[in-house]
Amino acid sequence: MRWRPDARPPVCKILDYGKFKYEEKKRKKKAHHPHQQELKEIRLRPRTDEHDFETKLKHARRFLEEGDKVLFTVFFRGREQAHKEFGRAMMERISRELEDVSKVEHQLSMMGPRMHLTLMPKPGVKPKPKQAPPDGDGAAAAPAAAPAEAGPSTVEAPPGSVEAAAKPGTETKGV
Repeated sequence: MRWRPDARPPVCKILDYGKFKYEEKKRKKKAHHPHQQELKEIRLRPRTDEHDFETKLKHARRFLEEGDKVLFTVFFRGREQAHKEFGRAMMERISRELEDVSKVEHQLSMMGPRMHLTLMPKPGVKPKPKQAPPDGDGAAAAPAAAPAEAGPSTVEAPPGSVEAAAKPGTETKGV
């Protein structure tokens, strides 16, 4: 609530002046930097399935569009370490598919059993605001179903059913 000098009756708020100055300074600093860049990590394995890979790419794209850096890490275990070319191919594909929204900050590097690649948002692209979490009622956000067309059905009724018996030219056996 904001203090108003013309309020009737006059309002007085007793507070710690040092705390007040500290909060004002924090508020000013936050106003200058609306988005602070974070480093988001996405972990992969050399045998990550295609659908999981696409999902992780979609998340990385969203992070980059929001203005955050993304660190991709591929973990190699056991005999996978003998086939680093799978991880290298995966990282090259990531940088190719995200080149429209990002640029490579740190090239591909190996640290023990881990391969790293860091991407940062392309300069000049304004970050999108972070999305608010969806409401608890997901049904309200779903679009309404389109009404069914009134017309002849293309699905044939199974022989011997009531619908098939009602059609002219079909035979039914008596029970």
